[in-house]
Amino acid sequence: MSIVYSFEDHYVLVTPIGFNTFEDVSTTFEMIAADPSFNRPARVLFDGRQTNYGPPGEELEMLAEFLGRHDAFRGSRWAIIAIPDTLVFALSRMYAALAEDHGMYAETFTDFEAGRAWLLQPHSAH
Repeated sequence: MSIVYSFEDHYVLVTPIGFNTFEDVSTTFEMIAADPSFNRPARVLFDGRQTNYGPPGEELEMLAEFLGRHDAFRGSRWAIIAIPDTLVFALSRMYAALAEDHGMYAETFTDFEAGRAWLLQPHSAH
């Protein structure tokens, strides 16, 4: 359906709403990387509470590989917020493991403020 993003103080907030394809997600992150407000290394707060779509594992692997190869996201930190006991939560944990295989640091949270606090910690605190 849509993905909205905004640049906050020291991170980018990304919120997918409804169903989004791999192309939707990859295009959004290309736009984020090209935005003059974007800062490296990226800190991404991915709020998945407004989607119930669970992409197949192959798509998660493709996304982790795509972002890991992208200069703007290599070495980035991701706090992924998801509702507990949902498919999105389980897949966000899977994505976190895949992201680390591609040079990114990711953690899954059920509480927005806890995820935001982790994201804003010094980089060595992962």
